[in-house]
Amino acid sequence: MRKVLHVGPCDSPGGMATVMHTLAEFPPEGWQADLLASHAPGGLWAKWRAYRRARKELIRRCSSPEERPDIVHVHTAADWSWQRKARLIRLVRKHACSVIVHLHSGQFDAWLLKGGAQREKKVRSMLADESVRGVVLSSAWNERLSPFLGPLDVIHNPYPSAVEATAPEREHQHLLLLGRNDPVKGHAFAVKLAEALRSSFPNLRLTMTGASASAHAWIEAKGWVSEEEKASLLSRASVLLIPSAFEGQPVVALEALARGLPVCASDRVMGLPKSVEIAAFDDIEAWMNAVSNLLKNPPESRALMDSVVPYSVIEIQHQWKRLYESL
Repeated sequence: MRKVLHVGPCDSPGGMATVMHTLAEFPPEGWQADLLASHAPGGLWAKWRAYRRARKELIRRCSSPEERPDIVHVHTAADWSWQRKARLIRLVRKHACSVIVHLHSGQFDAWLLKGGAQREKKVRSMLADESVRGVVLSSAWNERLSPFLGPLDVIHNPYPSAVEATAPEREHQHLLLLGRNDPVKGHAFAVKLAEALRSSFPNLRLTMTGASASAHAWIEAKGWVSEEEKASLLSRASVLLIPSAFEGQPVVALEALARGLPVCASDRVMGLPKSVEIAAFDDIEAWMNAVSNLLKNPPESRALMDSVVPYSVIEIQHQWKRLYESL
């Protein structure tokens, strides 16, 4: 059986780790998959040690006749994530292993432009290797990045197969934001939006992960939650909010839709199904109108669930099988 090794932040909270675990748990037919963490939560020292451990393990595996992977599937964002992964990719290529470079970042284009022609040339040169394939999350990302980087393959993020249908009774007037406590995720905007909506929906509640404290009784700031609690929240809430300044392709939106939960996302979030309601980034009036409409006239759950069929694990498995076996 052929082997693929997924390298990236699989032990760090976030959407990229979710994708890595899903792909490793459900490899294509005829393949076996494993995970290698190249990142760790915490400070710079923890991150550096994780990178060094990953480098050492990659050398060991690529040198082992029994454990040598046929493909090393590297999951990367931009900036320092790319800098670390580029070193690992060069190491893997010295051992003549094929590489998938899976670009997850929602700001990879901005990072490329900031670095100028030299940065673009370095990344493009790495992807031009005949045994290296670059993959983006949507056609929109392909249109944005391929002029800089050359031909790229498009494969959506999958939503985990454990997603189930909606709970017996969904709660009313319950907004949900799931994300780390980072300004780009829009926690402050979500609070502002909920405050504005409460004049029309007096029983409105907001639940947020990432943030761990709130000044309002109607806001529940839960910090980080388990997968089981996340699933419960997605099954009970009224609308999922994604007011982010940028995202690659948030898996949580796919998980929400698969449970029949309406989603309202910023127009800076790319690659989502057409069933997602889109509102202009940081435009409170646009968001009030969009979310009010979803609360008053929620879409049919079945239509939302059907919209993510192309993102199911089974469909994505087939696409990865074709790509892996083309290398």
